[in-house]
Amino acid sequence: MKNQTRKEFLKNCLWLSLSGLAVPLASSARGAKDPGTPTDKRDKTDGKMIAYCGINCTDCPAYVATQKNDGRLRAETAKKWSDLFKTSVKPEDINCDGCPTDSKRLFSQVTVCEIRKCSRKKNIKNCAYCAEYPCPKLTELFSYVPEAKATLEEIRKRIK
Repeated sequence: MKNQTRKEFLKNCLWLSLSGLAVPLASSARGAKDPGTPTDKRDKTDGKMIAYCGINCTDCPAYVATQKNDGRLRAETAKKWSDLFKTSVKPEDINCDGCPTDSKRLFSQVTVCEIRKCSRKKNIKNCAYCAEYPCPKLTELFSYVPEAKATLEEIRKRIK
């Protein structure tokens, strides 16, 4: 899979959230099991796994395909993402246990995400728990994925 700049990755996050790729899968992901991954760094809200940046991991087709071990869904997602991002995504690239886990099964973009790296270094559940919230990295992401901001704002209300 082609390496992307941070800005390209953020734009791709926006396109994923707006493209409707995750919408048909969202309801099936809610009951998905996450085998053998630690729960101490997750913020679960209404059965959703929230990434450090506020994106809902459980709505992601890569997460759903991984949890269901669904080869057909992996292939379908790889084709859609390849077409959407004008790059080569293979079905075997579609494996992810969710950004906040310690799992080795993470989509390639998750492993290079600066927001994830920062949150893990600070040992926080997600950016809503950060004293520096919102930082410039998040502000940029929010311009592409406003739903992530809404999620983190809701979490911040709950923890105050």
